[in-house]
Amino acid sequence: MANSEFGRDEFAAAMNISSSLLYKKVKSLTGQSPIEFIKTIRLNHALELLQSRKYMVTEVSELCGFSNIGYFSIAFKKYFRKSP
Repeated sequence: MANSEFGRDEFAAAMNISSSLLYKKVKSLTGQSPIEFIKTIRLNHALELLQSRKYMVTEVSELCGFSNIGYFSIAFKKYFRKSP
């Protein structure tokens, strides 16, 4: 989760399939691209961590694989319609 380098290619390699097949499978199952799917998983995990009140927003950002706190805040607000 904390690996900010984990993206579409790493996801495909972990699943032992090509990037194009990963795209088709994820899109058909979730309606999202693999990158959007990964971001959704990270944001939902971030919400859980924030609700636990054990971590600061910057810590949650790093724990969920966002290397830029500004981008994390924008993505979180866009997805949940509220600031982290």
